[in-house]
Amino acid sequence: MMPGAFSPDMCTRSDFCCIVDHALSERDAGLGPLTARLGLSGPDLAALRDRWLPGTDLPDLGCAAPAAPPDQTAITRLIQMRAQRVSREAFWLAQILARRSLEPRHLWEDLGLPSRAALSALIERHLPGLHAANRANMRWKKFFYRQICSEEGIALCLSPTCDDCDEWAECFAPE
Repeated sequence: MMPGAFSPDMCTRSDFCCIVDHALSERDAGLGPLTARLGLSGPDLAALRDRWLPGTDLPDLGCAAPAAPPDQTAITRLIQMRAQRVSREAFWLAQILARRSLEPRHLWEDLGLPSRAALSALIERHLPGLHAANRANMRWKKFFYRQICSEEGIALCLSPTCDDCDEWAECFAPE
């Protein structure tokens, strides 16, 4: 490996570290158990920890993830259909991305990632079909909701948290 280059495993470990750390900070702020913040069951969260964050003490592994609302279920299904990859990471990320898409900020922020580019790189590594399907390079939440709405024949489709965003004009500018 060239100096300064990162292996895909190093990037994946860093991604999951950011995501779990962010969810832990929300949990510590009283926003619910880790399973609810990430949309993963306790056993799935334990498997993610064992694979990518070994030795990390995670709380709430005995808690069940709450039932997913319809939007979350639809986004999960969309991600899994478009992913073109079947792996534990793809499964975990579909669940996490769908759950975090319900939060009010940009998806990369609600995941605790450093930038939108970091989110796109994560999706490209683990969900390549999903990344390829976003040919217009839309914001990810916007892309998810547009895909779902187009499948259901809905002409105008906004993600539920966009109306209050300071960057609405930037996100909904012509593609």
